[in-house]
Amino acid sequence: MAEQEKETLDQQPPLEEPAMEQTEAETAAETPEEAAARQLEQLREENKALEERHLRLMAEFGNFKNRTAKEKDNIYGDAVAGTLRELLPVLDNLQRALDSPCADEDYKKGVELIHKGLWEIMTGMGVEEIAATGVPFDPDIHNAVMHIEDDSLGKNTVAQVLQKGYRMGERILRYAMVQAAN
Repeated sequence: MAEQEKETLDQQPPLEEPAMEQTEAETAAETPEEAAARQLEQLREENKALEERHLRLMAEFGNFKNRTAKEKDNIYGDAVAGTLRELLPVLDNLQRALDSPCADEDYKKGVELIHKGLWEIMTGMGVEEIAATGVPFDPDIHNAVMHIEDDSLGKNTVAQVLQKGYRMGERILRYAMVQAAN
């Protein structure tokens, strides 16, 4: 950080010395009040240049702060989304286990409780299922892998969901894999 500040300061144009347009004769002939006024004017110009430089540096620092805060928020969201993406196959497998026939009701109840617990955790983190069957096909949330002609369904309608899709807020964790009609 200190190196960046030093580089920024090095990039700033050097302060210009006010031009001395008076000749030696004029300087010798000026009164002490005139000399003080001239020196005061030079100091005011120097002060103005320093203030402008200070304001530029403050603006650059404000932009830097905002940019790093935004990057930090994005990194956290990306990390959460990545973790949730890794858990989606586990959720799918638990659903497949629930959909398959089972002779042991206690075993099935245990799988249901695990599935319900995982889904509650994920919904608590903002995950929601992408609605797919019977809705218009949307390439922003659906991935069409099959196409059928069916007059009972409207044009560009999702006929069947092959794999559920999920989103977390505006982030798509996984696109819904669907069969589109017409």
